Amino acid sequence: MIEINLVPYSLRKKKKGKFSLTEFNIPLEIVIGLGGGLVVLLVLAHVFLLVINIRNVARHKEFQREIEAVSPEKQRVEKVLNELRALQSTQKAVQGILPERKIYWANKLNILSDSIPRGVWIKRINLEGDVLLIEGSAISTDNEAMINVHQFTATLKSQREFLEHFNDLEIGSIQRRKIKQVDIADFLITVRLK
Repeated sequence: MIEINLVPYSLRKKKKGKFSLTEFNIPLEIVIGLGGGLVVLLVLAHVFLLVINIRNVARHKEFQREIEAVSPEKQRVEKVLNELRALQSTQKAVQGILPERKIYWANKLNILSDSIPRGVWIKRINLEGDVLLIEGSAISTDNEAMINVHQFTATLKSQREFLEHFNDLEIGSIQRRKIKQVDIADFLITVRLK
């Protein structure tokens, strides 16, 4: 079927949905200019992205060089950490074997210090295994050095807090000596841990 439209072209209804450049009346030079501008814009965007990519590659290589420079120190740190972990596991194993006893030595030493009578002084305190050794001397001008040592030992035996972790407190050898007219008694007290 053939359809003939006798209405002049300027009065005809325009059909919607079809796109044509002739309707806009845009000159060809402008269309070519816009197309060229779009191509130039795409080229500039590509160059910009290429520059960013090159800079990122350079930074990546710089970071790799820094990592390679640090890797020997990292290996040493890892070795020390592995040794530390091994020592910590050994410590935990030993703590599991040892009996659970917490001795607050500061309290013990305070009691020891408070119990010392006049004329008695401590030269050495030594823990050897389960034995605490207290070495000291007592001085007296009136032959009271031995009495001061026994008084010191009796005072320690009467202190419950001091004997809390100990089985027995014994006075060992007492050696007397004289310097001019002054009596000096060197003593050794042994205390066994529970």
